[in-house]
Amino acid sequence: MDVLRVDYIPEGNVTLFDVRLSESEVVVFSDCLNYVLKHCSDEQVDQLTECSSKEELSYFLADLLGLMKSMEHKKYMPDRYKSLD
Repeated sequence: MDVLRVDYIPEGNVTLFDVRLSESEVVVFSDCLNYVLKHCSDEQVDQLTECSSKEELSYFLADLLGLMKSMEHKKYMPDRYKSLD
């Protein structure tokens, strides 16, 4: 992962990052979110993450899956994600 830019937005009290991720990194992050969604309750998600529920966490996974759909070389996509097309 390469950090290209960091911007703090005081009005929203948030830091935004422009990053460059490899295909492998996107897959690993997706796998981690899938694991949490399958094995943790809403209460555990609330305690362990910045999300208050599994539903909220699933939106982050959806963003990562959207990135995977745009992969140039689908042959490198793990079989578990090939149904995204």
